[in-house]
Amino acid sequence: MHHARRKPIFTISYPKPPQAFVLVVALWLLSAFVVPPLSAQERTNSKETIGRMMFYNVENLFDTIDDPLTDDDAFTPEGIYHWTEGRYRRKCEHLAWVISNVGEWGFPSLIGMVEVENSDVIRDLVKHPTLSSVTYDYVVTNGSDPRGVDVALLWDQKRFAYIEAHEIPHYGATDCFPLGQDPRTPSEADGSGRNTLWVTLEHRATERKLELFVMHNPSRRGGVRATSRKRERVNAKVRKLIDHLLEEDPSRYVVVMGDFNDNPSDPSMRRALRAGGIEHNTQPKQRFLYNLAYPLYNGGKGTHRFGKEVWIPDQIIVSGGLFLGEEPLLRERRQQIFSHPELLTKDGKHLHRTYLGTHYTGGYSDHLPIYIDLY
Repeated sequence: MHHARRKPIFTISYPKPPQAFVLVVALWLLSAFVVPPLSAQERTNSKETIGRMMFYNVENLFDTIDDPLTDDDAFTPEGIYHWTEGRYRRKCEHLAWVISNVGEWGFPSLIGMVEVENSDVIRDLVKHPTLSSVTYDYVVTNGSDPRGVDVALLWDQKRFAYIEAHEIPHYGATDCFPLGQDPRTPSEADGSGRNTLWVTLEHRATERKLELFVMHNPSRRGGVRATSRKRERVNAKVRKLIDHLLEEDPSRYVVVMGDFNDNPSDPSMRRALRAGGIEHNTQPKQRFLYNLAYPLYNGGKGTHRFGKEVWIPDQIIVSGGLFLGEEPLLRERRQQIFSHPELLTKDGKHLHRTYLGTHYTGGYSDHLPIYIDLY
């Protein structure tokens, strides 16, 4: 049955505008939607700026090859996760998509990552076609984690020159050692062999040096209070090293990013790392460390779910020097969370992970990435 359309009670006719006028208006409207703000393009694409820095716990980026020295059997084709080449390639494709989208108009110039198995998986990731237009170089730790997961830093070679890199063991008497030379025995590394990565880079355009620390602290498995001392020890060791750097040069640019397995207000962050919040009307001090996750934490935002609790273990901490000077590197006093719907389940209540238990869901990670812009 079809319904006849009613004739309008009133009809109003307008004079037809000239075609040239229509064309001008159409182009003006199109430009409002298509042309991005110049400030966004300049911020992310100009080589004069440092660019966007992101951190991401990528959750179990393993290759499919069994490493006889680590407990990675689960992530093999014959393991409980049935980790095939196809699933591995899809994981790399997903991570490349995240990196590209965090970059918006360009690509992040600095990327900290944790839960990566080795340098081979990073090599495969940066070779993905999505990232082919940017020349990333990288450093990956060689720690003693039982499963073989390590931490990594990637940087755009066109913007940064590599100076040096070191590993800081979580445990043992040795404070720091050159990359790839781990003097510890397995007993000395008991609890966590995920070493902290310390990399020094120089920004080519401005010759500014950055001291970058990428961390993945001991987990809360066994209870938050029972394991807190482990995280406090790790953070205290890193803070001691940073104090030494800032004593030599208080204006140094220090950035610490990682999955700290604690909230900003927990003892490992407030007492051991001594990283506090910073108010908008407060003048930063050079030798202080400031936790850019505080505004999100105070607002109830998070990057991970621990049981039923949404919390924010993924944090970026900076030294006061980044806020100071005629041309400060950092202008916003907070980090951002990249919470694209693609990274969440359809109901938006949970993270779209690669696995739920041993059931493959083909997602991304159990953490959300975070980022800041450096100028």
